[in-house]
Amino acid sequence: MAESDLDSIDWRILALLQSNSRLSNADIAGQVGLSPSPCLRRVRRLEKAGYIAAYRAVLDPRALGFSVIAFARLTVEWPRAKTLRDEIRRLPQVVACYILTGEQGVLLKIVARDLNEYANFLFNVMYRLPGVNGIQSSVLLESVKSSELTPLPIEGEPQARRPRKRR
Repeated sequence: MAESDLDSIDWRILALLQSNSRLSNADIAGQVGLSPSPCLRRVRRLEKAGYIAAYRAVLDPRALGFSVIAFARLTVEWPRAKTLRDEIRRLPQVVACYILTGEQGVLLKIVARDLNEYANFLFNVMYRLPGVNGIQSSVLLESVKSSELTPLPIEGEPQARRPRKRR
């Protein structure tokens, strides 16, 4: 299923589920103007095609006692990058990992209960990972915007431009 196969109802279903994945099929169907059976078929089709990657609750790390949220930029010895990826996937303190262009090609988002725990994690875990040559670290002071929402082309909204087709 290509992006061009999505119609306005599909886009509205995606927007509804993205904003609240706990909506019932009946609620979604009512909001997009379908009966429940065709709506459920569309949702299943969108899942199967990979447009819906997961359903989950987004937790607030600070409310759960993780008072430190930090970003670490790693300078990496690239021949060891595959091993490093596998190691990072196993670290629960690392909640996001991005491979970037540039000298410091790995950006991590790390949570810790306090600065002492974060320092111990850096020195006793991160610096010992294979291929890590250096780390620059920044601690989050304030989150102005944090979203995993993808802008969707919903008519009547500011981001109503359709994504360009891949060639």
